[in-house]
Amino acid sequence: MKKVIVNEKVSPDALNILRKAAEVVYIPSGDHEEIKKALKDISGIMLDTTIKFTPELMDSAPDLKVISRTGTGVDNVDVPAATERGIMVLHTPDANTVTVAEHTVSMIGALTKHLLFLDKETREGKFKTARRLYLPVDLDGKTLGIIGYGRIGKQVAKKCMAAFNMKVIIYDPYISDSVVAPGVVRYSNEEDVYKQADVLTIHVPLSDETRKHIGEKLLSLMKPSAYLINTARGNIIDEMQVVKMLNENRLMGAAFDVLTNEPPMDNEEFLKNPKTIISPHSAALTNECTVRVACEAASGIVDYLEGRMPKSIFNRKGLNL
Repeated sequence: MKKVIVNEKVSPDALNILRKAAEVVYIPSGDHEEIKKALKDISGIMLDTTIKFTPELMDSAPDLKVISRTGTGVDNVDVPAATERGIMVLHTPDANTVTVAEHTVSMIGALTKHLLFLDKETREGKFKTARRLYLPVDLDGKTLGIIGYGRIGKQVAKKCMAAFNMKVIIYDPYISDSVVAPGVVRYSNEEDVYKQADVLTIHVPLSDETRKHIGEKLLSLMKPSAYLINTARGNIIDEMQVVKMLNENRLMGAAFDVLTNEPPMDNEEFLKNPKTIISPHSAALTNECTVRVACEAASGIVDYLEGRMPKSIFNRKGLNL
């Protein structure tokens, strides 16, 4: 029977799916050396974000045919190296869409209403002063800018329009006008979105094109009263520039679920800034979503091992499928 590595604790439902076609070998998250040792007779691996799947690891796995990511992004997998070796790379772009969108909207609410600050001040006995020290803002009628109008970006737009009556403007050079929802205004110039947004949220994948794309040039265009949200990938934004702008009152607040360094270093200024909200790359980690993602990732491996074409093949074009 073929063997499949799982490097994170997943739901029993996902394990049962895998066991239909393979023996499951569990290696704890982050244990690079243990995974390397176990790879020699492995046909597939179900992978979270804690392991960087390098060419070195691939060369330790002569029988490896399929890598399935429990998530949308595959930036921890060397996809060109996998493609060169004929290894199929799968991901689960549909399973976490609503969940990450909900987390994004929650961050927008918490940040603009100063909820974490007000909670802290109230618990510290500053009830009277906290009420009027930093007044929150209404979201009704405000402009939401979205960079990247894919699955998650669309859901965020839909939820913010329905719940907060926000105006939505977007920038995404890779979509057709036909997918833009009624009421959403598409801009052809990215800079215009930064200039006009009261809240700006980022929903693009990490790539050579987007790495550190959002730096001083774009961030300096934002209003001093604006808020920045990132639930995409940390390396897309220059975090130190964000901190600088927060300290200089050129940006009102920032909420990040993702950071350049994960986990972050203890001395990072971003962690200490009172105008930030940070969650530990957990936007997709709800009870329901973790089960959906794991089951979809497991099903992709089983489809491959049993001779069927998996649904979400990231390197489909490179493999000429």
